[in-house]
Amino acid sequence: MKAIGKDIGDALDVMHKEIENRLRTETGRLLWLQPFEGGSFSNVEWRQEAVVIQLHNGVPTHALPHVLGVALQHVRQRMDLYPGVIAPDQDLEGGPLLRTALRELVMGPEAEMHLEPLNLDTEWESEQRHQGLKEMLRDAPSEWDISGMAGNSFAALQYARFSLEHPSELWESLKEQFEAKLPTAAEKGEQVVTVVQQSGWKTPGACLQSLVSAREALNLQPYATVEDRQKSRKL
Repeated sequence: MKAIGKDIGDALDVMHKEIENRLRTETGRLLWLQPFEGGSFSNVEWRQEAVVIQLHNGVPTHALPHVLGVALQHVRQRMDLYPGVIAPDQDLEGGPLLRTALRELVMGPEAEMHLEPLNLDTEWESEQRHQGLKEMLRDAPSEWDISGMAGNSFAALQYARFSLEHPSELWESLKEQFEAKLPTAAEKGEQVVTVVQQSGWKTPGACLQSLVSAREALNLQPYATVEDRQKSRKL
C-alpha cells in the first residue's frame, strides 16, 4: 500500500483494511492519510466525516509502516472503548503535554502488543527517541527535579515510558544519565513503572486502572481526567 505518496509494502494491508471497514460500518467515517509537519511522528484527528491519520513528512519510508501501525492501533483503541485522557474542566499550564505523556505511557505499549507479530522496523524511531531524551536531559531546567512541579511529573512520565518501552541495551546508559541529572524525577518514574506493571494494558479495564494509578502516583488529577469509555464516566 501507499502512505503519503510512499510505497510502504504490504505488512499493514490487512490491518488498514479492517480498521477502514470498521470505521465506515461502526461510525460512518472514512479513513484518510495525510502528510504533516508536527512535533510527533503521527497524529490522529477524529472529524465528523473522517478519521485523519497524519504522518510526519520526515519519517523515512522504511520506518513508516510502524508509525502508521501505531496510529491505526490508536484508532482501534477508541473504537474498542479503551480509556482516554482528557482535560479537566479547568485546565492548567502544561496540561496538554502531561496528558499526552500519560496517555502514551499506557496506550503505547498496548498498541505495540498488537503490532509485535508483524516485526515492523522500529530502529529509526528508537534512535530518534533516544536522541530526543538525551537532549531533554541535557537541557532540563533545575525545577524539573522539584517534586510537585509539572516539569518533574513530565520527566517522571518520560522515565517510566522509556523504562517500559525503550530497547534495554539503549535504556541502560540513558537511565544512568537520568538518575544523575534528575534523581527525584527518576525515583518518581520508578514508582509509576511499578503501578503500571501491576495492572498492565492487556484489556480496557487494565489500561483504565494503569492510567488512574499512574495519574495518582504523580498527583496529576488537576491536569488530567481519565475517561472510562465503557461506562461513559469520568474519573
